[in-house]
Amino acid sequence: MDLRSLKDQVVLVNFWATWCPPCVEEIPSLNRLQENYPNQQVRIVSVDYRESPKEIEAFLEQIPVDFPVLMDRDGLTSLAWRVFSFPSSFIVDRQGRIRYSANRALNWDSKEVIEVIDRLLAEP
Repeated sequence: MDLRSLKDQVVLVNFWATWCPPCVEEIPSLNRLQENYPNQQVRIVSVDYRESPKEIEAFLEQIPVDFPVLMDRDGLTSLAWRVFSFPSSFIVDRQGRIRYSANRALNWDSKEVIEVIDRLLAEP
């Protein structure tokens, strides 16, 4: 996926793995965040770190994920984004610039996060 295809949207890129308990714990709040923005102004893209499609399929049968799950099979995408812990997330503005990052699990539908995203959406 090329983030340039999501121009004019605020994008949350979330790096995670099924073996990471904090990563799994934040999935419901990521789902709720996506529900808060049904008009596609905000997109969530998750990137699974070095797991097989079979592992991801089995996981998704147990835990619903309401946003795309991309595969970083060799870890090079995570390396390019300078991910050093899981979960790691980046909020990218409408111009494609990383504006915020977090190297820990968050409650993604919290008032604080919604305010940050709404500020980015309000920017020209």
